[in-house]
Amino acid sequence: MKLNLSPFIVFIIGIILAFSNTLNRYDIILVGEVHTDENDHRVQLELIKELHKYGKKIVIGMEMFQQPFQKYLDDYIEGKISEEEFLEKTEYKKRWGFDFKYYKDILEFARQNKIKVYALNIPSEELKVIKDKGINNAESKFLPKPIPTLSENEIKELEEVLKNHPQIKDKKAFFDIQLAWNYSMAYKIYQLKKENPDYVVLALVGKGHTEGIKRILNILDKDLKVFIYN
Repeated sequence: MKLNLSPFIVFIIGIILAFSNTLNRYDIILVGEVHTDENDHRVQLELIKELHKYGKKIVIGMEMFQQPFQKYLDDYIEGKISEEEFLEKTEYKKRWGFDFKYYKDILEFARQNKIKVYALNIPSEELKVIKDKGINNAESKFLPKPIPTLSENEIKELEEVLKNHPQIKDKKAFFDIQLAWNYSMAYKIYQLKKENPDYVVLALVGKGHTEGIKRILNILDKDLKVFIYN
């Protein structure tokens, strides 16, 4: 199928090409998205294609899949199971829910080019425990201790979110869940880089997570070179 790119996307792809050499100097690239924005997903795919085209070794991390379902992500990328079985076994509709069309081309490119794809997200069940007990009282392998705290800027941003969402009544639980989300993904990305030292980790996450993940990555390893592409 021929893709008709808007002038905006053509412009963005030009920026990606211009930045290719710059991106090569980074250990981790966090590519932010608005989950329902097709332009964001096209940019993600073009960035992956460009890095692959010029021989950069990459692995892809995706917020859209929860870590316990990694086996089925592996099986799908390796061509062992169908798309239908993959979505069923990862419980995609229940645990993520956004239309799979936004990610289909990215995963298909990874399949065709044998690029490893990793689940980044913390399981929903863990977030329920954190909501009930608090992040520091929840024992979770996805949140190794010591658990970092939110920065002042992150707290201010979350306070603004709360102003626009008066239906959220439990402020502490809301803050704990946001921290758990960022920390669990950051720690998984950190592990992926340690396990694949010669590779760039390209992580596809919501734009609201990129700054928090970057900050935590540099707490875990101050020498990591992290680039945010929002």
